[in-house]
Amino acid sequence: MSAFLGPIHYWLYNKITVQNSLVEEVIKFADKEYASLNLGQKLDDQFGNIDTTKPLEEMIDTSNIHGWLQECVSIVEYRLALAVTTLLKENSGVMESLKELFKEVGKKLSNINQGANAEDIFKSFNDTLLDGMPCDHANILVSGDEHEVIYRRNVCVHENYWNSVGGDIKNYYILREEFIKGLIGNTNASFEKVDEITSRITV
Repeated sequence: MSAFLGPIHYWLYNKITVQNSLVEEVIKFADKEYASLNLGQKLDDQFGNIDTTKPLEEMIDTSNIHGWLQECVSIVEYRLALAVTTLLKENSGVMESLKELFKEVGKKLSNINQGANAEDIFKSFNDTLLDGMPCDHANILVSGDEHEVIYRRNVCVHENYWNSVGGDIKNYYILREEFIKGLIGNTNASFEKVDEITSRITV
């Protein structure tokens, strides 16, 4: 089966797995603090689930590789959007706890070495953050060297998911920034939003 799969499919599945890990951590938090929401069951009922503990070869439909991966992207996007939105509707003050949670998960999942340069870190972001399918070209590199990388969001591939569950896409980007801070927490790098769509990594 693996003969049908290329590196890009494993690369994307890893990003799906990372986002699914974020969702699972949000569910754990909800089960502890807001058990009555039964958040995990709510997400399963509305969007289904993916067992990302299994290797890609055991999961993927090789007769429809692109479609299967797109479906997985949609599932984890919807699940994250609904999980966060449900909690914020229950208690808007929970955002501070979610920010800390996303930062901690970023630290836990980071594979960025302490001595990584700006280009290394940008590559790691691209290898970790789920931004649709590769063909979506969600981010564009503006300029880059080992000391500074500037990149721009070309298209937001997340907003439709958040809109469909009555959420606010701004909440996604707030939490994404905290996750990024966690990813670079072991380095000397800094991350800065230059404007709404432009970001800078400096080392």
